[in-house]
Amino acid sequence: MLSNLRLVLLQNKKFLATFFLVVFLPSLILAYFGIRAIHNERYKLQQLNFEQQRGFVRTMEAEVQSLVERETASLREFSTSRAVVDRDYRSLHKLIAARTQDKSVLGQVVLWDANGLFWFPGLAGQPPAASAPSVPAEWKRLQPDLARAENSEFQLKNFPEAVSLYGKIFQRSKDNTGKAWIKSRIARCQVKQEDYEQAVVTYRSVIEEFPGLLTESGRPLEIVSRTEVLDALRADKNFRAFFPESLQTIEHLEKDFWSINGDQAELYETLIFQMIDEALSQSPPNQVPENFESSIKKIRESLHSKRAVWRLAEAVREDLLPDIRNKAENLANEGPVIHRNVLDFEEKDVLALLASVDRQKTGRADEFLGSLLQIGDLKESLDTHLKENSPPGVSILFRSVSSEKILYGAEIPSGWTPAFTDFFPENFPPWRVEVFQDEGVGRVTSFYRNVFFWTILALLTIVFFGSGLIIRTIIKEVNLLNLKSEFIASVSHEFKTPLTAMGAILERLLSNEVKDPKKVQEYYRTLSHDSERLKRLVKNVLDFTKIEDGKREYKLMATDIARLVRQAVDSFEKENELAGFRVETKIDENLPPVLADEEALRQALHNILDNAAKFSGREKNIDVAVIRHQDSVEIAVEDKGIGIPENEQKKVFEKFYRGKQASSVSPTGTGLGLTLVKHIMDAHSGNVVIRSQPGKGTCVGLILPLEKGR
Repeated sequence: MLSNLRLVLLQNKKFLATFFLVVFLPSLILAYFGIRAIHNERYKLQQLNFEQQRGFVRTMEAEVQSLVERETASLREFSTSRAVVDRDYRSLHKLIAARTQDKSVLGQVVLWDANGLFWFPGLAGQPPAASAPSVPAEWKRLQPDLARAENSEFQLKNFPEAVSLYGKIFQRSKDNTGKAWIKSRIARCQVKQEDYEQAVVTYRSVIEEFPGLLTESGRPLEIVSRTEVLDALRADKNFRAFFPESLQTIEHLEKDFWSINGDQAELYETLIFQMIDEALSQSPPNQVPENFESSIKKIRESLHSKRAVWRLAEAVREDLLPDIRNKAENLANEGPVIHRNVLDFEEKDVLALLASVDRQKTGRADEFLGSLLQIGDLKESLDTHLKENSPPGVSILFRSVSSEKILYGAEIPSGWTPAFTDFFPENFPPWRVEVFQDEGVGRVTSFYRNVFFWTILALLTIVFFGSGLIIRTIIKEVNLLNLKSEFIASVSHEFKTPLTAMGAILERLLSNEVKDPKKVQEYYRTLSHDSERLKRLVKNVLDFTKIEDGKREYKLMATDIARLVRQAVDSFEKENELAGFRVETKIDENLPPVLADEEALRQALHNILDNAAKFSGREKNIDVAVIRHQDSVEIAVEDKGIGIPENEQKKVFEKFYRGKQASSVSPTGTGLGLTLVKHIMDAHSGNVVIRSQPGKGTCVGLILPLEKGR
């Protein structure tokens, strides 16, 4: 094989050298410089992308800093305003509310007083009322009468008498606060005596007649009365009135949340929702108003958010203000100083901008005005900036340096890689800015859109395609040379064997050594068989040469196929008489003539019979059948020999091909027999089919088409 490969390479050396020098080598050189150009361009593009990303991050950082600075300026303005200095809380509320409408971002503004109480001036017109209300002057004069009424209520449990006594006191009272407290006691006694309808009427009159007052314990009178109305309706199982009333009450609490002490608001929220949940479990479904539960759910979520803000203000008071108060008192009094801090509140970073309020110029920081910025306050502005300025294929997030939690942005999906990390100037806010890039977008931008890439791809495609064709041609020629070498050896063997036998027989006949007439006749038959074998071998080789040159011609004439098969079988039996082969023939009756070249078709049939005899082994019986189909006639030759594996059944028609098992059984053979058969059948517009199982024999069918109308 190596010698054949060297021979093929020597035969095509000029062509190979030309291809290497003119196509292959220049293409590789161009590809090398093209790849370098792509690398340089990609590096420049990466640098440009990096600068764009860096510039984008800086603008995002500048946007956050600008928002913080605006908040700082607003806080400085508020802390020095006349409204704060004079405790003109209504003016402060109007100032902050107006600024909130003008700005897209304003954190929760909180005012902490010297007693630790706090108020949201942007959300409520005034601070929550003091927990200890002022007692009316006449309340002391009414104490003896109030004591007798309380004795009837609490000691004697005589609720009607208590209602009567409280009613007389109410008639004599002149102060609204005292009247409101007495009327609340009347309603309380009506509940105790289970006169729920009258109690509801009394509590509602308290709500209407005495707005804005506190109870004796310092709680908002209106929300307390509304809660008692709900309790009376629930106790009376008046669910049709309870559900609308509960919705109004919780809406009122949600609306006035900022005007009520946070602890009190949370207490009444808990009480009201407990009553609602109990009423929902006890009432028939048809008494629950449509959309009631969804409305309650929305209000519950709103109250939850407001409580979180209240808890945030408490956390600032407890965690930040003590240290800031100490720092503020040690600073020179050169104007308001804004203290910038970060509070880790409920797993979120909160920016706390705090200004001390020193109304008396004593240098003591008793009160503080602060702006509490959460990432949600900045989100709208950041989202807008991100949408308008973000480079393609880039994702950004802010991460807390202390807690490592993501504050802004989402988790990065797979396929994205870190580009770089940056921090805010002066580490405020103490957040880390992380930039990620979609590698897929980067590759498309920097590589696949590059003109050099497609040029190189085209060159390499040409080079490898051409190289593949050349290698395939070389391999094909090497294989062909190998097959031709095997063919020449086989033909030489095929010629040598019968010629040697014929020479030996002729030598004996010419020397008159054979005296027995029967033996002489046997020798003559052997000479005839070998001569016919040589003639067919020579004819096969010559016919194959004509086929290769395209000169083989066929004369198709109407042929009696039954006669042709019988003649071919008789000839085969005579030639193989000594070998002992028996051919069983079965031919359908009334077969129509078939257009065929008799000589070629006889040659094809004889080649198949030869193969059947050669590979039958010890089995000497061959079956030949001529079968009429609807539009064709099939000549089927079946043996009981070694068979043909399925993976070789198509290859046996290739020139010079001999199967592995066939080569071991019969070393002789040219590998041209079935190739000629296939060509002959193609020339007749027919087909050759093989039906075989290894070890069980082979059936080869020659299928010839019939003329239409036959």
